[in-house]
Amino acid sequence: MSKELCEAINEIDKNVVFDSGSQNYTFNDEILNAYCPNNNCDSESQKLSSSFIALLKNFKSIGNGNLEDDKLAQYAILWFSSKIKENTKAEHGINDIYNTLIKNNSWFSEHSESIEKKKDMMNFHFIHLKNLYALLKGICETINKCSGSSNTEECIKSAKKCADSYRACLTNFPWGGLCNPYCSVLSNLKKDYEKIREKYNYIPELTTPPGRKSCENYCQSLTQILNAEESAIEGTKRVTTHKISLLGQPRTPTSINNGNKLPYIAIPFILIPIILGISYKYITYRHRKKLNSKKKYANDYKFVFYEPDLKTLYKY
Repeated sequence: MSKELCEAINEIDKNVVFDSGSQNYTFNDEILNAYCPNNNCDSESQKLSSSFIALLKNFKSIGNGNLEDDKLAQYAILWFSSKIKENTKAEHGINDIYNTLIKNNSWFSEHSESIEKKKDMMNFHFIHLKNLYALLKGICETINKCSGSSNTEECIKSAKKCADSYRACLTNFPWGGLCNPYCSVLSNLKKDYEKIREKYNYIPELTTPPGRKSCENYCQSLTQILNAEESAIEGTKRVTTHKISLLGQPRTPTSINNGNKLPYIAIPFILIPIILGISYKYITYRHRKKLNSKKKYANDYKFVFYEPDLKTLYKY
């Protein structure tokens, strides 16, 4: 990272200031209107877009006309995204503003291809953008503090802030598809810091938090965890869907369709009284017949008398 690049970033920060209290932007340079339609910005979104183009053009001149350099495009998008996402009440999302840029500015349309490759950065959460931008600003400050100065204490103090910012970037980490773009930006920032350290070898090295080898390694681990969780969820969905489909199958015989269910349901209610009636008659008949037999037997027994032989009685 060069002094010129840092000066361009510092200059744009002075000209575009966001007040978190009022949630309003202040634009301090009328030259920013140069990249709005008819050289007149009607809204904050247009002014931010114009500022972004101004920064890109400045970077283009610093990078010998090469915006294909990952670093230049990434750092410009990092500034642009951070400025927009500072405003929690923004009416338009960053992608809306970006799409408006492509449609309404011919210069940007010509160079949009190199920006499109890094557009994923615009989807970073504000916390991640804030941490990355803090590291970028810290590196610029370290360059200013260390170069041409005999005050090594200030140089080391600024470098220690960079080391803290770097660890913060690896502590709070995006998942999924944003993981690799995030590591790409962080890797470029680290390379810029290492170039300073080559010249001023007394400043501290950028180290990772305990248990993390590198951004790329940690990103790979997170991706594997995410893929495993997605596979487990997908497997659970398939099992659940299969169970639901089984529960949802009809339990009635296939020969009985919905239109003929009523007669089949009514049959038991018709047969039950008939069966009970027949059973009642049969039981009553059997009971009556048995009762009559008992009565007849009793009557026969009642009218049988023993008639003694009179001759025998008077023999004695």
